[in-house]
Amino acid sequence: MIHGSVAPGFEPIADAFERAQSGDPGGAQLCIYQGSRVVVDLWAGSDPQTQVAIDGDSLFVLWSTTKGMIAILAAMLIEQGLLDPDEPVSQVWPEYGVGGKEQTTAAHLLSHAAGLPFFPSVAGIESRDLPNWALCVETLAAAEPLWIPGTASWYHPFTFGYLNGEVVRRVSGTSVSELVAERIARPLAVDLWIGGLAADRETDVTHRSRLTEPPPTSPAELWSQHGVDLSDPVVRELLEEVQSIPDMAEFLNTAEAHQMEFGGAGGIASARSVAKIYAATVGEIDGVRLISSGTLDVVTRPRTLALGPVPQLATVPNQRLADFGLGFWLGSQFASGRFASGGTFGHPGAGGNIAFAHPASNLAVAYTCTGMWLDDSRPDPRMGWAEPLADLAGA
Repeated sequence: MIHGSVAPGFEPIADAFERAQSGDPGGAQLCIYQGSRVVVDLWAGSDPQTQVAIDGDSLFVLWSTTKGMIAILAAMLIEQGLLDPDEPVSQVWPEYGVGGKEQTTAAHLLSHAAGLPFFPSVAGIESRDLPNWALCVETLAAAEPLWIPGTASWYHPFTFGYLNGEVVRRVSGTSVSELVAERIARPLAVDLWIGGLAADRETDVTHRSRLTEPPPTSPAELWSQHGVDLSDPVVRELLEEVQSIPDMAEFLNTAEAHQMEFGGAGGIASARSVAKIYAATVGEIDGVRLISSGTLDVVTRPRTLALGPVPQLATVPNQRLADFGLGFWLGSQFASGRFASGGTFGHPGAGGNIAFAHPASNLAVAYTCTGMWLDDSRPDPRMGWAEPLADLAGA
């Protein structure tokens, strides 16, 4: 059974959401703005661990949907003149300008082109080390990139938050956690934390669990099938870290993780809050507009279209997840390809979280879920609501 409200004309989305959630043992939220008006605000199910019913104010760990929040914050700093995306990072973070990173720019960090998708394996950084900000950023500052920065784009799942968060701290004098509260959460009166979750809200955070297992073919098997030399040092480094990603799910369910600033995957919010934030990037909401149209044009300009694959993986198809702007995933986040046009920008999160704005239809959309869909060999059946929404939007 679903709960919430739907504006006239959007009933097909509610019907599709109900069908999609009927087979979900956990729960989810879906919120959609059209301009400044909430047209869909729905929720269903319960926390799979506690069995507590989900409501519209329940909080979810956003996983990589967090990256869209970092991109919005970066855009605000660009607009303010504090952050120059094309300036070498070493200008504001001198310790970073070593080991082949001297010409790395903030744009490279935001567009996954920095060559540091993971912490170097020799550093031995594990989940328990992630709350240690100084250790993480000092490790990245000293590291050598796996490719020449700016020549290839390969997704930076967790280092993204440390790399961009340290630049934010250097140019603003304060942390991402504090800036998110000051410039986004409080002005819009939304629930959003990237670190420092309010203690009285810990019990509102839902737990994520696996809905599926990853596809049976491992990255090593797939790469080997396409002629990749698995003994290559760069390939070995990528494989070692890729295999550690599933272990993150357990850690992000803990109260300790909810307190740490983890801009790659640790944001906490409701779908209501994330949709409102995206609505405020393309228009004014409650007297607040986060990004001007001119800045929005700058940060949603494709930055990775001309970049090649990681050289060692050049024979493997589909190595690029998406085209990226300055932190934003551009185009469709759906397996169907819906919302590929119309200026779509936002960011999905591992296992099913989705958030984006579609300027052509003036829509802002956020979907949060407890179940992690990990089988990328087939579409996630919970996304059925996207089809009637795209039909209504002409997308």
